[in-house]
Amino acid sequence: MTYYIRKFYRVLRFLYYKVAQVYSWLISSIKFYLNGVQYHRDFIGFGIPILDVNMQGSFTIGKRFRFNSGKYHAMGGRQQQCYFVVAAGAKLSIGENVGVTSVAFICHNKISIGNNVKIGINTVIYDTDFHSLDARYRNNYPELLDGVKSRPVVIKDGAFIGGHSTILKGVTIGKNSIVGAGSVVFQDIPDEQVWIGNPAQFVKENQYATVLT
Repeated sequence: MTYYIRKFYRVLRFLYYKVAQVYSWLISSIKFYLNGVQYHRDFIGFGIPILDVNMQGSFTIGKRFRFNSGKYHAMGGRQQQCYFVVAAGAKLSIGENVGVTSVAFICHNKISIGNNVKIGINTVIYDTDFHSLDARYRNNYPELLDGVKSRPVVIKDGAFIGGHSTILKGVTIGKNSIVGAGSVVFQDIPDEQVWIGNPAQFVKENQYATVLT
């Protein structure tokens, strides 16, 4: 009897996820449209992302985009919704066949993600310091945002960023390179290398980088 109850439960869960996928696609499409996102209708989404694209900002998404957003659709711990925030004059672009889970992309300058990129759960990409490094501006009330630094972030084709990583402003991650889970990256990573740590450091060449490319 227990077997059949469990089987029935799993069938119900399967049906729930099928319905949730359709609902997620519909609501996400509406949010993309209302935020002026250029996207393709073949995306697959589980959960609803949070979007805030300034009228003077730009957000483009390539074909076959996949995302998991929220605690019911991101089974990796410390789940959150996906956040895509684009400030005035900023440009966020995501290439083709990109998959992300519970990420936060905060774009005040430019974030460019290539094709075939995988970005793990709870990873954040910031192209800005958010606050001035000058204490005189930062400690003022109201806070003065003069001199807040931002620099473009580039994630090249085939890169794989492990979960819970932080990618900071001005960083380029090379083609087919791998960033280990929990890393903090503040400097460029060359093509086809493996880096990990806080701060992220070189571990080895990626011997599998060109096998299937």
